[in-house]
Amino acid sequence: MRTALSDFWRLAGEAGVLRVDPTGQYFLFPHAGEWRLYQRGIEAAFLLATGEGALAWAKEFGVPVPGS
Repeated sequence: MRTALSDFWRLAGEAGVLRVDPTGQYFLFPHAGEWRLYQRGIEAAFLLATGEGALAWAKEFGVPVPGS
């Protein structure tokens, strides 16, 4: 799902926990009671996965996950 960068940065700023991969391209944070994994692009951010799937994929993209 495509998300405007302004909305993405607002959501990321509201998150109590923000995890980012070393490249700054993938972001993991909780929103509305579940984890969300986003890929930040030049003009938009893209929601890649939510919940447990977000945690699993975050590991694949090198994003530090809670408890690791």
